[in-house]
Amino acid sequence: MTTIEAVAWGDPAATALWAAQQAELAAIYGVPDLESDLGPNGLLANLIAFDDDGTAVGCGVLRDVGDGVGELKRMYVVPACRGRGTSRLVLRELERRAREAGQERLVLESGLRQPEAIGLYRSAGYTQIPNFGIYADEPESVCFGKDLVVRRALVLTGTICAGKSRIAGAIYTLLRDRDVPHARIDVDELCQTWPTPPGDPAEDALAFANLAAIAPNLAERGLSSVVLARVVEDAGDRARYQALFPGARITIVRITASAETRKARVTEREPVGEWQAWGLARTVALEETLDALAAEDFSVSNDGRPAPEVAAEALERAGWILTAG
Repeated sequence: MTTIEAVAWGDPAATALWAAQQAELAAIYGVPDLESDLGPNGLLANLIAFDDDGTAVGCGVLRDVGDGVGELKRMYVVPACRGRGTSRLVLRELERRAREAGQERLVLESGLRQPEAIGLYRSAGYTQIPNFGIYADEPESVCFGKDLVVRRALVLTGTICAGKSRIAGAIYTLLRDRDVPHARIDVDELCQTWPTPPGDPAEDALAFANLAAIAPNLAERGLSSVVLARVVEDAGDRARYQALFPGARITIVRITASAETRKARVTEREPVGEWQAWGLARTVALEETLDALAAEDFSVSNDGRPAPEVAAEALERAGWILTAG
């Protein structure tokens, strides 16, 4: 079994692996690495992967570059041991140590002639960013970044059949098309149970408990933007979302539509009977509740407009920049 251990700066095994990496890069690109003489400044972790017999087979370095950003360096696995998942183990341990050290974002540089490395980073949630630092003008360099925390959450509230889920889907598409790492969650799907507990007909306790379990997984994947479709019917909900995503900017957007539009949607969506009658009554009563609560940061009309247009307005007014990294 491969094990990952932290070693001191100047460790002979690490130094040997670095030398092998630098020789391989020089052979691939015909020139030495721009930072071949890596110094210990800002060092947070110097890791080595050891094989079953104690042989050093891989390595990675994490250093602090300021403002909550860490940089990954010296990611390397000896050729004979590639394809076993060693580099992914090193990467995960570097990320764990970065979070432990309070880092909120990681960046790294790779090269266009290293498709396997690029594939690893992309599969681990890293997205391409503008080349930085000494690599800014290097045509064969490619840089990546990954947030380690959720930075912003958009909560779409609104009464029955205002169109929360539909607009959340349209926002998902807009973000996806711009390569913005994000998650979209219809929170109602996390709490559909029977019977409902006394005093909590909307299953808020279960909804927030399930979101609390999901939130760390989103950060682990580098999904720093989160879109949530869920009616905000309680003045304390903003604080609850803030507790789920500490430090994130929480924006509550109310999706609105006329009573005529909403009732038509209820009639189309629900068969005649219990659920249609409930929806027709609930959309009116809940609208009045939301009017009185006024918990939203702003409202966006979803009456007679294409969903992408409504979604774009919500994102623009929320101040979400539609770029990756």
